[in-house]
Amino acid sequence: MNPIYSVVRSMNRHLGEIWEAILQEHAEELSSMFAEFGDRAYGVYIQQLMGPICEEVRKSGYEVPAGFRLSESVENWGPPEERERCVWYVVRDETGNPCGTAVLQIFHSHARFHLPQPPRFLALEETEQEAILQALCTSGVRLSGLLQRYRHSAGDEPREWEYGTDAGLLEYVQSYRGHTAVDFNYALSSWGRHGWELVQIVPHQDRLIGFFKRPVQQAGEGQ
Repeated sequence: MNPIYSVVRSMNRHLGEIWEAILQEHAEELSSMFAEFGDRAYGVYIQQLMGPICEEVRKSGYEVPAGFRLSESVENWGPPEERERCVWYVVRDETGNPCGTAVLQIFHSHARFHLPQPPRFLALEETEQEAILQALCTSGVRLSGLLQRYRHSAGDEPREWEYGTDAGLLEYVQSYRGHTAVDFNYALSSWGRHGWELVQIVPHQDRLIGFFKRPVQQAGEGQ
């Protein structure tokens, strides 16, 4: 078996032990940074997270690059309250040869500094960027083993609406290694549990773009 799977299992064990403690330790700093710089705060958090994880990986004889590089990540999916970004790290053995890729899957809010789900690592045998992107653009790869709870709410007819778009819907029905996933239920429910309603799906070039709307929250609601 490719060693990437055992390496990623070890990374996930360590991640489970530290991700929340690091988040709480730097909560005030990261929230302030988000208020001023937006999503850069999540990049800083990922850097703080990867330092100790990379150190643990080195102890087992493998190397993982530390830090966060925007060019080695992709973010196409989910509503602004639960946006999904995947950051990849090619894992190399003691001779410097790549043995696979560890992908940090992190769900985060664009409305405030908040992680609605715990982060986790995925294991890929692919090590070239194009192949990594192809794998990640298949929802069955990203959603493997991911359990979700769905919430539904009803309210009065709104006076105003806000709108959002998701350009990654085609990737929930694409084929990968002979398997075709049909995961629109997951994709649409992730929007729906935050109050977004699908209005229309429009093909554009090589993508399917979903358009969503929801009532604008009135002052004092949800408190």
